[in-house]
Amino acid sequence: MTQASITRRSFLTGAATLIAAAALAPFAPEEAQAAKKRKAAVIYFSCTGTTAGAAKRIAKYAGCKAIAIKAADPYSEDDIDYGDSKSRVCKEHRGASTPAESSVRPEIKNLVAIKKAVKNANVVFIGYPIWWGEAPHILYTLIENVSLKGKKVVPFCTSAASGKGSSDKHLKSCALRKATWKKVRNFYDVPSQKTVNKWVKGLKVL
Repeated sequence: MTQASITRRSFLTGAATLIAAAALAPFAPEEAQAAKKRKAAVIYFSCTGTTAGAAKRIAKYAGCKAIAIKAADPYSEDDIDYGDSKSRVCKEHRGASTPAESSVRPEIKNLVAIKKAVKNANVVFIGYPIWWGEAPHILYTLIENVSLKGKKVVPFCTSAASGKGSSDKHLKSCALRKATWKKVRNFYDVPSQKTVNKWVKGLKVL
């Protein structure tokens, strides 16, 4: 065997070793960061559009779609008239001191699609309006039927003036599967994109 053949064989062996090592080597910082990026799902319920506006801005920052919770029996404007004791929402809240203790669970029309979105996500943003200091009953239909096991759950809500109340605490207590819940964020109106970006970035969940 000639010296040239030995040199060529050594070169090929060395090259193969380097390729194999590169395949097993850790990701470059940029690649590692991309690999660790969490998939998000933004699920929300909105009747007047305020919560929807917040949800869409969150979804824009997170790079995902905002999915509305659709009631099988949609809520009309009259249904959410808090000043009418005979309205649908008043009747829903009349049966128990909190929705967590109530048996009222409005059916969700697109529950299957929501389950799929949540299953494929690592981080789940859940948005809702505040009704009597609580999340609407339909949110309990959601969290009692969709597994959040192993997820980071980020609740957010919108209210005219009352604030979040005990809404997040009660929702968490009824969750189908235990998860890591972040502190709820209340918005008194549709937040700006800048406000949303700053908030979500500070959560360090994506």
